[in-house]
Amino acid sequence: MNTKVLALFAVTFAGVVSAQTVPPEQWVGTPVPSISTLSRSAVMADYMASAPADARTPQEFRVGPPDAQSGGLTRAEAVADLNLWLRSGLGQSAYREDFDPLRGSYRAQVAMYQRLRHGPEFTAEVARIQGTGSGFASTAQSAPLAADE
Repeated sequence: MNTKVLALFAVTFAGVVSAQTVPPEQWVGTPVPSISTLSRSAVMADYMASAPADARTPQEFRVGPPDAQSGGLTRAEAVADLNLWLRSGLGQSAYREDFDPLRGSYRAQVAMYQRLRHGPEFTAEVARIQGTGSGFASTAQSAPLAADE
């Protein structure tokens, strides 16, 4: 019994001794340097030169909201839109626990927002914001919520 164990040990040990070690470069290639030799600006310039000007990731491969379209709202228009949204009362009703988009009071608030947003009030609000320089929700009056219908 001992001879079988010794023979098995001898064969195993002989295989280990005769095995050659292979440098890692032969299995995976030359190592990649961990420190770049190019500066950040050189890398960015190379990237910008190789990428087309209008290259964007297709929407089906993206995560998150789509890119902003050119020709969007100006800052004053966005602030005016927010002010009118708050003035219509949508800022208070949208985050309530009992929010129901089919409730009559919510529909009335949406109708009021649409009327303000597409009427002369929007133009007046943009002019007021551009005239003051700030205007972020400064005069937005939040209407109290109407009773449920």
